[in-house]
Amino acid sequence: MSCGVPEQWLVGGDVKEVDTEWAAAVLGSHSASAAGRRDHQPPLQAGATVAERVVRKRGRKPGPRSGPTISHVEAERQRREKLNRRFCDLRAAVPTVSRMDKASLLAAAAAAYIAELRGRVEQLEVEAKAKQAAAAKQGGIHLQDNNKLEVRMVGRDAAALRLTTTASRHAPARLMGALRSLDLPVQHA
Repeated sequence: MSCGVPEQWLVGGDVKEVDTEWAAAVLGSHSASAAGRRDHQPPLQAGATVAERVVRKRGRKPGPRSGPTISHVEAERQRREKLNRRFCDLRAAVPTVSRMDKASLLAAAAAAYIAELRGRVEQLEVEAKAKQAAAAKQGGIHLQDNNKLEVRMVGRDAAALRLTTTASRHAPARLMGALRSLDLPVQHA
């Protein structure tokens, strides 16, 4: 009995190159019966393999699923639970909530609190810029009466600084911070 399939396909599991003459003859004989069908596939081109002949299907492709399928009722229940958890988190984040319904939470309380936080952020940024400007005008180094600062020039581009202090805590760190704020590179400390 002849089925029209080469014996090598029945025995081996590997996809091999197709003899183009044989493929044209087999597909040509079936083309008359397949002419009326919608899923008719074009014959293989010269040098094409069987793996390149892909059947295209329309519609949603089932992808790999991690768990069992759920009904749309269960999916809707999970969606509502997730939204309710997020509303609870939002209620906890907003300090004053007068009414506990979702609409008033979103419309009034959360929007007002977000606007208040934005205003506070802008205010803090302005204060930080003002402090930086004041520190730059004053030079960054505050010397008390018991402190002594010696500056010796070493060449044209370098200076040696010596700070002597008795009561100041973290004096070297403050001096390094002041020098860095003036964009002066420190080579040795």
